[in-house]
Amino acid sequence: MATSGTRPVLVVGVGGRAAGSLTFRGYLDVIGCITNHGVAYRAVIVRIAGGAYEVRVEPI
Repeated sequence: MATSGTRPVLVVGVGGRAAGSLTFRGYLDVIGCITNHGVAYRAVIVRIAGGAYEVRVEPI
């Protein structure tokens, strides 16, 4: 998780480096679970179409 200005964003990391960010309906709920409850998540790539990646976000 990181911030962009004053807004929190979900950042996908690969090998300790930022690979991109995730936005989806409910992402603020996931950020709340991370910051308020310490829940860790992972993003699993489901499909790649051109430059768009479809991922499944799940707690680990």
